Amino acid sequence: MKKTLAFLSALIFVFSLAACGKNEQGQTTEPEDLSDGLITDLSDEATSSDIETETGAPEVTEGVSETETETEPAEIKLPVSKEEILASYTAVVNKVKTDMPQYVSNDWQTVSNVNMKSLTYSLLSGVAGNFLEAKEKSTPDTHAAGKHAKWFALPTSEEGGKVGCVLTDTSKITAAKCVRDGDNFIITITLASEKDPYMNINNPKSVTSWHGRMFDVIDIGEVVEYAKKVPGLNPDNAYCTFQGTATLKYNPATNECIKLDHIIDVRIFLGSGAAKVIADYHFYDFNW
Repeated sequence: MKKTLAFLSALIFVFSLAACGKNEQGQTTEPEDLSDGLITDLSDEATSSDIETETGAPEVTEGVSETETETEPAEIKLPVSKEEILASYTAVVNKVKTDMPQYVSNDWQTVSNVNMKSLTYSLLSGVAGNFLEAKEKSTPDTHAAGKHAKWFALPTSEEGGKVGCVLTDTSKITAAKCVRDGDNFIITITLASEKDPYMNINNPKSVTSWHGRMFDVIDIGEVVEYAKKVPGLNPDNAYCTFQGTATLKYNPATNECIKLDHIIDVRIFLGSGAAKVIADYHFYDFNW
């Protein structure tokens, strides 16, 4: 997984262009509410019985009755509650960290909803395009089997442990559902919007931020440090808001991950400007 320091630099550079002569706080819309629909299927148990009777010779009649009952394996039930869905998600992403299969990752960023009076959107897009990694220019990375999946799901160092999710507080989940896709399950989890989340790659369990316990997030401290280097820009009131959605496709019989998508809606407020950035993180082509 590629870190987004260039992305941070781009944002600071873009905001610095509009920093002079601004005294109005940019406004932006709140992320749209996502429905909290829970989808579940009922499991069926099929039972078949075969009865065979053998009859002996006419002078000696023996009635032998043998009953055999074959029961198909019980169908694995969908996780339904937020607690069940989060537990299933955690088990699958943690398995990637511990089993270390080969997989492919790719990430990119898209800027929109710009609110800067002295800059047109086309100009801003042109400037940001020189720094942000657009989808069409992004390149996949192949991660070899047997290596610590450092950037998968929740970024962790060797010291941080082989964990892909340490979130346990389901009150921070605004929407959670699980649906069947053939023999596979697809889990979708959306967290509540959060201001200035942070993470600790060396000790993720110590983090109080709920996004920082599940996603790769940008630390507002990093943004401020970059902003301080830009002449004429006051970063004192800088802040970010995050709302992340994780979509996980997996095999429930083996708990093996098939695909994981992390989509994070980031709203950045700096000086008099504001912008929305959608950060895409994708993990796929697992070789178990």
